[in-house]
This record gives sequence, structure tokens and C-alpha cells, in this order.
Amino acid sequence: MKLFIKANEGDITNMIITAIALDMDGTLLDSKNQIQENTIEILSELRKKGIKIFLVTGRTRKEIEDIIPNDFPYDGAVTSNGMGCYTREKEVMQYHLDDRLVKHVIALAQKYKVYYEVHSQQCGRHALEKDRKMMETEIEQSVPDTLKENEYFSRQKAIESGISWVDQLDYKNVVKIYFFSMYLEKIEKWKEMLDNMKQIKLFSTSSSTLHNVEMMRENVSKATGLNMLLRQFNLSATEVMAIGDGENDLTMFELCSISIAMKNAPDIVKEKAHFVTKETHDNHGLYLFLKGWKEKGYFSGY
Repeated sequence: MKLFIKANEGDITNMIITAIALDMDGTLLDSKNQIQENTIEILSELRKKGIKIFLVTGRTRKEIEDIIPNDFPYDGAVTSNGMGCYTREKEVMQYHLDDRLVKHVIALAQKYKVYYEVHSQQCGRHALEKDRKMMETEIEQSVPDTLKENEYFSRQKAIESGISWVDQLDYKNVVKIYFFSMYLEKIEKWKEMLDNMKQIKLFSTSSSTLHNVEMMRENVSKATGLNMLLRQFNLSATEVMAIGDGENDLTMFELCSISIAMKNAPDIVKEKAHFVTKETHDNHGLYLFLKGWKEKGYFSGY
């Protein structure tokens, strides 16, 4: 059985991988935001052989802790698309958005009726109570074919129980703002508006799917966060395999020596990867790829 598809020819026989940088949504997590048991088992086995496991995600630290098992095998994490960097033992770095910028952008989101979630370092995600109906109405629309199941599922869970609905937002200590729309035209216009704002206000944006955009500090990406994390472990990016499914993973694809796109990734991501998994995140794609790579002896220790 062929466990992976080679996307680009290249000599990998002399590359020994000592670390894996893993995206979460659409890669490590399935459509129901669960980690399949065989994936946990093979990551545990690799880690016992000395392979470092890094989570590199758009999720905040709290969102990671809320979803992964307590004994999940990992050594460090890059959070909020590069806004945070942690080892299991300590916080390496945590950036925050300017509070005046946050206040201004949320006012615009209210004006144009754009679904938003404000993520703070300690208190999770928030939104204003007066905007609840607007956001509920957004996700009650017909589900387009372009919307990934896991993102739609996450928005439903956020509305039901994930968002703290408040009368007044705390604009300080915000690590990212997440924006979403069921309508591609609407989110594209919002992305364009944010891009125009960048000309006068310093910040960066990143999208993991066609239907979202996240707002972070300027010059921040998954690659900048991962590079900082690698320095904590005295590792070179030439030793790292990056695995992901979204456009926000492309910066770490460029950083690392080997890049793997999930079968469920859009074409633009697959085209930039060295390999594409044979199966999707819902059909053991990550597990099968890692198993095949291990059996070929491409990981350090095998």
C-alpha cells in the first residue's frame, strides 16, 4: 500500500529528521476536533526515540489545553500563528495586540456585521453580548461547499459554549482576533479592508481556510514562532519536518527542510509541499504518513 504521494522530487536519503512541527486543525485534529488514538500512539513512539514534537497552530495556549489529552506527547508549542511560544516548562514569548487597534477593529466588525472572537491570554474568547444575535445569524446560514466541517463545527461550539458573552470587552492582553463568515464574498471584502488598514496601522493577518482571517502583531507568523522555539532546543530548521493543511502553514513550509501537506489541504498548499498524504485528517492521513516515514528509517533513531 502506498502511504504517501511524492509531490516534488528531491534527495531525502541524507536528511535525518529530529523534530516534527504539527499544525492542529485539519492535520492533527479530525473534523470533530479529536485526535485519533493511533496518531497519539505513533507520536508517543517517535518521542520516545528522541523526536521532538511541536504544535504550531492558530489556536491560543488555552485552546490547546482545552482540547488535547493531558498526556499528549509534545515538547513545545507555537500559538496564535506565532504570537506565543512555549515549552512544556516555560513561556518563551507572548505578544499582544495594541489595545487601541483592537478597539478600532472590533468597532468596524460591528459596523459591517462581521463575526469576531477576541482571544485574550488568560480568559479565552470573548464577544459582546449585544453582538450575539448577529453572530448566531451568521452561522445559521446554508453551509457552503467551501467551508470545512471542522471550522463549522468549531463555530457552532463557540456560539453554544465557547464564547464568553460580555457587556464590555477588555481590549488589553489580546493575543489574536478571529474573524469568520459563511460567505466568501463577505470575508474577502473584510480581508481587503484589513489589508488597506495595514498601510497605516502595524499588524499582520493570516488565514487557515477560505472563510476566516486572524489578526496578529506585525511581522509575526508560524515560521517566526517556530524559529524561536527551535532555538530553545538548539535545533536547526534543516532537521524539522513541517506538516499542515492551511495557507498559514506555508511560512513554516518555507522554513523547514521537508514539508508535508494533508490530502484535505487546498491546492495552493499541496503545490508548495514536498509530499502530500495519501489520506485526509479524517482517514488517518497523519498516522499513515508518519508510519510510512518511520518504516523507511527517515527519522533519527531508526
